[in-house]
Amino acid sequence: MGIDNYAGIIIVNNRGQILLVKKLDDYAYAIPWCRIQPGETIQDCLKRKVKDLTGLSIEPAFLEPNEHIGEDLHQISFDHLARIDGETHHYVRDDLDFLWMNPGDFQELPLVLLTRKTIERYIGRAGMGTD
Repeated sequence: MGIDNYAGIIIVNNRGQILLVKKLDDYAYAIPWCRIQPGETIQDCLKRKVKDLTGLSIEPAFLEPNEHIGEDLHQISFDHLARIDGETHHYVRDDLDFLWMNPGDFQELPLVLLTRKTIERYIGRAGMGTD
């Protein structure tokens, strides 16, 4: 079992909403993430992946590491935050669904487990509450 290194990013708009992405044939939403490739910085990985998925140009700021250990996996995610001007984006992809989520609504949505944990910590640190 090796260790996989990832980077995830919480993208927040002017209204405090978080951008989630889902492949149309998947059940759950996730924050944008990328697998870090040898020779690529974490920030470059995130910029590349977010541009590809959403068309947005971002400047990632490091939040914290996140670790998930299962029976046959060990994942470390270096989570980041980016704020964008505006309330939405107009990028369209036929294979993806985009959703701007209010932080208090995250418990009601189908989310990838690591995304759920990352958002819970972000909301807790930001003192947003979930009411």
